[in-house]
Amino acid sequence: MGPFLALLFVIACVIFPAVLYNRLVAGRNQYLNAFAQIQVQLKRRHDLIPNLIEAAKIYLNHERATLEAVTAARSRAESLLQAAAANPNVNSLTSLGAVETELNGALRNLQVTIEAYPELKADQNISQLTEALDTAENRVAFARQAYNDSVMFYNNLRQSFPTNMLAGFFGHKQDAALLKFEDNAVIQISPRILQ
Repeated sequence: MGPFLALLFVIACVIFPAVLYNRLVAGRNQYLNAFAQIQVQLKRRHDLIPNLIEAAKIYLNHERATLEAVTAARSRAESLLQAAAANPNVNSLTSLGAVETELNGALRNLQVTIEAYPELKADQNISQLTEALDTAENRVAFARQAYNDSVMFYNNLRQSFPTNMLAGFFGHKQDAALLKFEDNAVIQISPRILQ
């Protein structure tokens, strides 16, 4: 019985760490893949913006500041997306979240401006582009949720016993970063019904 238990102990000492390592790698790959999906959706959204700006320029020559704010925010978002893709850490994802929030605000201002001009709002090209942009926004939200779910799974796995004892040794020294847009604070405020 003694050699059998010794063999069982050796097998457990080899297989158990291998299983933990493989689960950590799978978790990391899952959240990195989910971030790649966010990249695709944000890129799609960023690519729609110049088309909307060009279509709106015809009607909004005197609203130059609104158009320039959207263009500048998009440019910053593009560069920070590339930086976050190269190294998705807490700092790069926080910066990306902040600039995407800025871009969302600039786009909201543009949409309010479009609403103020009936001929612009009625333009079929503008209508199609704003609809495509709304669809892209929804896709970004779903991709962000999938990413944050994957990060949460990975972080829970990394922090749970007994994985937490070996995670650092296996190269998983820190938690993955959640992607938060600053609209999180707005979303959490309960709507108020005014009387």
